[in-house]
Amino acid sequence: MISLNSAEAGLVYDAVVCLFCIPAAAVLANLSVGLFNALPARWFCDYDEQPGEDLSRKRLFFKPHGIWIAVALSLSFILIYLQYKGDLFFFFAFCAAAVVLPMIAAADSKYFIIPDQFTLVLFVIFAAVSGYDLLSGTRLFHTGWLSPLYGAAAGLILMLLFAVVGRIAYRKEAMGFGDVKLFAAAGILTGFPSFFLVFLMTVFLAFFYIVSLLLRRRPIRNLYLPLGPYLCLSLLLFMAFHRQIESFAVWYMSLLNM
Repeated sequence: MISLNSAEAGLVYDAVVCLFCIPAAAVLANLSVGLFNALPARWFCDYDEQPGEDLSRKRLFFKPHGIWIAVALSLSFILIYLQYKGDLFFFFAFCAAAVVLPMIAAADSKYFIIPDQFTLVLFVIFAAVSGYDLLSGTRLFHTGWLSPLYGAAAGLILMLLFAVVGRIAYRKEAMGFGDVKLFAAAGILTGFPSFFLVFLMTVFLAFFYIVSLLLRRRPIRNLYLPLGPYLCLSLLLFMAFHRQIESFAVWYMSLLNM
């Protein structure tokens, strides 16, 4: 009979949980593809538009979309578990958010729309996380009750400002209100001023994508780049590496104060 001490038993438990995350992610990815295809076509249209023929066909396929979602969920579940192990509420709440985020990214990438229903689910999850964070005294994300409200306000006001400036500069809609609402929901989780870390990550990820297009000599003239996918990736990174991102930001700010 093999005897394990508490540290070794903990490592075995962590390994079992991480291994279980992989088939769980595959199942949820398959369900996500099926759900995305079964959703009403109206969800993927602006309020004044009628669904087109492309929305009546299959929207996502398990190959390649489901495979990519399965890989993203597997990594997200494992990293989220390692970041918050010992606190099942954070783990399950963030895993639920991780399931919603790829569908938001897919909707914005394919149809340039972020369904309000997806944003509402994220709003509820992030509000629950913020409430638990404050009530339990964990204070991983917020130092006070006004922090989630300030974060949501920062996301709302900043994106509204971009939308207004974009419309004035380009004389057409440069940013949809789906992005505005999604950034506001993100602010509830991140709080203030951490919201700006997620915003900067989103901008940098979009910038790196544009650089990759230039390196591949792809045309970028009149490029319309939806921010939803990059915000979704930024939120996944924030949930999975929250402590490390916060520590890096503190270290970087200390360098600027030297």
